[in-house]
Amino acid sequence: MLEWAIYFSAYFLAGLSLKLGDDLLDELDRPQAAWIPLSSAGLLFGLLMTVSEWDFVLLTSIVVGVLVSGKVNRPQFSVGFMLIFSTLLLVGIPIVTGWLDWWTILIILFLSAILDEKGNDWADRETSPLAFKIFEYRFVLKIVAICLAIPWPLFLPAAIGLWIFDIGYETVGCIVRRKSSEGFVGKTAADI
Repeated sequence: MLEWAIYFSAYFLAGLSLKLGDDLLDELDRPQAAWIPLSSAGLLFGLLMTVSEWDFVLLTSIVVGVLVSGKVNRPQFSVGFMLIFSTLLLVGIPIVTGWLDWWTILIILFLSAILDEKGNDWADRETSPLAFKIFEYRFVLKIVAICLAIPWPLFLPAAIGLWIFDIGYETVGCIVRRKSSEGFVGKTAADI
């Protein structure tokens, strides 16, 4: 039971730290502060990727999707990628029992992520509010991940991990948006 709590907490913290680092760069304009959460995200990604072939494929699809989408546009992201690769080298890549299955899952997750990204750019809040919400919160990828647990039941913990990752990610997003609307963004503790 404790192992599952640690496992899912790592997914939550990976999402939380990734979004915090991203928002420190883009929303809060505090690039120096982004190094620490992005380092934490990279370390957590690397550690989770070593747990099983299922976590490895899920998180690989996220890393590839982020790289292909061009969202890695600041030097602060580099520390996360270095920690992912260093962790995989030190701990080792998990044994993949079926490379055809692994590549199939990777491609399906990658295409789902692309659909979410394109849909997010395409969907309009006024014309199609349901589609807007589906793509805004990247539900295509999360639903596809759960569905992949039907033919690959051992993928289920990783699929649940993705949902928990997103809870951490969205938690930070909500806090930053709320603080932005209250006018706290860009202020130091001494200013507040």
